[in-house]
Amino acid sequence: MTPLQYDRDRVAQAQYLRQRWYNGETVERAPFVFSVTPETPVPPVNYRKMLSDPAAAVETLLHAMQYQFDAFPDCDYLPSMNLHYFGEGILASLYGAEQYIVDDNPPFTKGRVFKDIYDAQRITNDFTVEDTEWGRRLREHVLRFVDATGGEIPVEVADYQSPYGTATKLIPNEELMLAMYDAPDLVHIFLSAVTDGIEKLIRAMERWVGADLLALNRKCPIPGKAGIIVWEDYVSVLNPALHTEFCAPYINRLFSVYGKGHLHTCGPYFPSYIDACLACQPRSIDVSTFMRGQTKTRDDLLAFLDITKRERLKLFGLLRVSDQPVFDGGSAFADDDLLSRFVLGGWMPSHGGRFEEGMAFKKKIEEIGRIAV
Repeated sequence: MTPLQYDRDRVAQAQYLRQRWYNGETVERAPFVFSVTPETPVPPVNYRKMLSDPAAAVETLLHAMQYQFDAFPDCDYLPSMNLHYFGEGILASLYGAEQYIVDDNPPFTKGRVFKDIYDAQRITNDFTVEDTEWGRRLREHVLRFVDATGGEIPVEVADYQSPYGTATKLIPNEELMLAMYDAPDLVHIFLSAVTDGIEKLIRAMERWVGADLLALNRKCPIPGKAGIIVWEDYVSVLNPALHTEFCAPYINRLFSVYGKGHLHTCGPYFPSYIDACLACQPRSIDVSTFMRGQTKTRDDLLAFLDITKRERLKLFGLLRVSDQPVFDGGSAFADDDLLSRFVLGGWMPSHGGRFEEGMAFKKKIEEIGRIAV
């Protein structure tokens, strides 16, 4: 494999800037990332091939990193091993759930291990990650990447979702929601066990690569410096009261153990799901969500910014505005005034497009100047 060629001093500077920014320190400018769209079409990723061939998987990851370095080096991109191609069911697979592999998407969970909350009390964390089929695969891919990069590039945690997210891959979601009314104590026992499983997976990955190389927060992949990420895609499936009662305690536990971090959700923030997110006490959340009901008009975004500024939250994601429901299309990148308000309010700009657009985008960020934190 061809070693990565990149400016290590530039990456070190980006890491230092992003770490200070994420910790709420006053910095000289907002960090930003820009991804240049390739001029020639990129062949689609074959996930089956990546999962079956660790060498091919690592080569694909290194190619993407090298392209980012070459196409737009003057931004605050931090390279890391993104294990998204293992899918969202990696933790569920350690409990015996079947990973269904296809060519054009990461694998997904097929079927469920437990039929109801009573059956789910059989869950056990009495296993060694490396002794499971998918644990062995994960370890092999991770160690191959570390060897290929000489231990210079951080490895991201595998996508364990959230305690509730993985729970829904082990038991039918309807059964889990009904149990919140019929057997709440058993739901807490089950979600606590899944949270133990998340910690177990993290500890295993720390054994493989060391804590100083394992990045727990994909949004800010700096090992040991940016807390942990939790993928809570089900925040809008439950009403906010149920989420706060049954999910927030275990997300808070992870944030307590590993440091405040990022709460990702694909669901809408309004009208009241933002309250459920805040109950989890994250340090950062996503700007944009793409579920039905989140229109992302200018007024929506400004109301969202008022809340996140008050809570001193950092923001990640592509800032787009729409006067139509998201699924109806018609969104556009934010205008300069909205861009400035969000940067000053704690958002890290990220965008993509042609190189010329990237240079114009970079100039805008520089013009905003010193940010208030």
